[in-house]
Amino acid sequence: MLVTGALYLFVSTQEIADASQEFNDNVGKTQEFPNGAFIETAFFAAVGAAYIPIGVWATISKHTSKIPYILAIGGSMSLIILYVLSRTVDIPLVGQQDDVGFIDILSKVLQAGIIAVSAYIIVSIRRDKKLSLLA
Repeated sequence: MLVTGALYLFVSTQEIADASQEFNDNVGKTQEFPNGAFIETAFFAAVGAAYIPIGVWATISKHTSKIPYILAIGGSMSLIILYVLSRTVDIPLVGQQDDVGFIDILSKVLQAGIIAVSAYIIVSIRRDKKLSLLA
């Protein structure tokens, strides 16, 4: 979760740099304010900022609480679904995306790993609680 959060924060800095460069390249020309790029930047920064505390919480809780893992599963699944939708449907403000890059694939693989590992940990927590009740 921590690596995925850092990856999203990295992507947000890249988005703002790309938008700033595009804006600077077109100085003097009629151009619209790149709202989509700034919305994407804020979105990626918010996702990165959310993954990090949940990852820290999961690390600190040492498999005693299912809540951070449930949040991680829900968030990761939502992001994967949103990614697929952004490649297949025209989403307001950002449009339909057609690019698929290394970072896109890496983040989805990491999110699938978060889902799988979190589900395993939730099952382990349940099993451990049942065993402790039987003992």
